[in-house]
Amino acid sequence: MRNAIAALFLALANPVATWACPNPLPITVPESVTAPLVEWIAEHSPYPADHANPPAIFLCRTGEVISYEGEEIIVDAELRAAYDFLNDRIFLVSPWSHQDPRHLSSLLHELVHRAQFNARDWPCVGAAEPEAYRLQEKWLAERGVDAQFDWFEIYLNSRCPMDVHP
Repeated sequence: MRNAIAALFLALANPVATWACPNPLPITVPESVTAPLVEWIAEHSPYPADHANPPAIFLCRTGEVISYEGEEIIVDAELRAAYDFLNDRIFLVSPWSHQDPRHLSSLLHELVHRAQFNARDWPCVGAAEPEAYRLQEKWLAERGVDAQFDWFEIYLNSRCPMDVHP
């Protein structure tokens, strides 16, 4: 996981183009899957449920390039999902199945980001990560799954550039 976060930040700083994603999911993620996640977020956070305009969801493969927050980034092998606020879309990384709780929790994590960025301003994109990971961990725990997140790594990667001292 820490490599995925680091790769995302490095890719933003050093974009490299190969071939483009997104490819639409072979089947859409049904509302019967996303709606309970959005409701769960509303029940466990200060963010309201927003079912009116669901984000576009795309499935990408490792090694593909996605346009993310106005930059081109390579999908790293450890990246499971990403939310692009500028274009209101979620990228899931293949393989992905709504029947796998870890995969589903990646979608939940990105839906949390969508709710976060629609509700308030953040000093930087990374600042929203700890809350999203805490909610993801709680959701997984309710299903008997240990998230096994590296909280120190999450802390380091969630710091805004202005938080770094010489």
